[in-house]
Amino acid sequence: MKKNWLLRIILGIAGVLVVAVIAVLIWQKGYYGGRWYGGTTINGVDVSKQTLAQSKEKLIDAHKDYSLTITARDGGSLTISGDDIDYKFDIGSQFDELFDKQHASMSFFGKKREYTMDYDVTYDAGKVARIASESALMTGDGYQIQKPVSAHVQYSSEKKQYECVAEVPGNKLKKKAFINAIEETLQRAQTEMDLTDEKTYPNVYKAPKITSEDEALKTALSTCNNAAIRFIKWNMGEGVTEQITPEEISQWITYKNGKVKYDKDAISDWVEAFCLKYKTVGKTRTIKDHNGKNVKIYGGDYGWQMDYEKTLSQTMKALKKSLDTSATEAYLKEPDNQDNKKALTIKNTVEYLNTAFQKDYQNFAVDWDTQNYTEISLADQMVYVFRKGKVAYSCKCISGLPVEGRSTPTGAYFIKEHNTHRVLKGDNYATPVDNWVRITWSGTGFHSAPWQSWSSWTKNYYKVRGSHGCLNLEPSVSKKIYDTVQYREAVFIH
Repeated sequence: MKKNWLLRIILGIAGVLVVAVIAVLIWQKGYYGGRWYGGTTINGVDVSKQTLAQSKEKLIDAHKDYSLTITARDGGSLTISGDDIDYKFDIGSQFDELFDKQHASMSFFGKKREYTMDYDVTYDAGKVARIASESALMTGDGYQIQKPVSAHVQYSSEKKQYECVAEVPGNKLKKKAFINAIEETLQRAQTEMDLTDEKTYPNVYKAPKITSEDEALKTALSTCNNAAIRFIKWNMGEGVTEQITPEEISQWITYKNGKVKYDKDAISDWVEAFCLKYKTVGKTRTIKDHNGKNVKIYGGDYGWQMDYEKTLSQTMKALKKSLDTSATEAYLKEPDNQDNKKALTIKNTVEYLNTAFQKDYQNFAVDWDTQNYTEISLADQMVYVFRKGKVAYSCKCISGLPVEGRSTPTGAYFIKEHNTHRVLKGDNYATPVDNWVRITWSGTGFHSAPWQSWSSWTKNYYKVRGSHGCLNLEPSVSKKIYDTVQYREAVFIH
């Protein structure tokens, strides 16, 4: 009995609810029979609970003085007046059809109904295209246009490695798509157009070719880091080192289609500057002459000079050397760890074309033995051999005839070879000599000259009896010079 009583109560309540719902639906059907349902918008205009006639009147009134306001990226905007494009608005037949379609089915409270439709509008498409094309949004007049930039990898000085740089969307419009979007908006008689809404307008702006989600970026990041993360080092002596760092290497490489390309011109420029930095050949030097006075010596071939070609070869080989991947990964995690740097350091031996007595990185020109050298004074026609900073031996000489092709060159040179006997050859001579000591590669040197009239010697004698550029010596002193001057010792001619 109790169960039957409870069942009757439940059925009674259910019946009341059903009746109530039916009553509400009947009321709603009656009330909304000639009205738009609540929550209805058409092309963004709210027509909720309005009769068909009221909604038409509202739309016609809203578009009486029509204008379209366009909002673009980065604060850009454009307003198109209906008068400027001969805009005429008519609701058209779709509006009535939409009304009938809404009332063909039952509706429930609280449901939003958002419709889009094309009205019967007319406008001058040519004027629309012209206004859009000549607007600041397209021309950049008073509005800065930024082209899209693809996501890419770039070396970070702060992080000391390559990193992914996100794409820049930019604000460069696609002309045709922009105009088409405007016309679609005009057809719906909408008064606002927000181009920053990518969901509504996904294709009006030019887009970056590569985005941050592109898998190719990961490959580029790994490839560039593997190529750039290395230290190429040379020990210059005297506690001085030179090295190429990952940051410098990053400026020499470009990445394209999965491969790294090296800027060989930039690398060559670096190596050239490196070699020139330590080159002392040709530098101006100041020596103490036989009178104790300072004399400046210009030019010559004495000094340090690195082998450019071999240094360039070392550099390219080190740049392309495959390194331990685990060492690179360790560095990427801790770039300031000295052990990680050491594991990625490629050491090279300095290759020289020419060397000198010493290195003085405070004054590159002091690369010679300032206590032991030879001075040749062309004005005095004298040779002075210094030992321990003083003239230990001197003798007269006869230098080259002061005419083109025969004068003795001036500058800083070094003793290159000794030959007890040698045949000196020229265009019109072949002369055997004794005690030959080479000073220049072009043929200038000391040697015995018994054919000269030494009893007639004066410091001007060379002007009439000068050699082909060599330093002629008396036979009696040539052996002394031969034995005294040393291989690679500095010779200063002035």
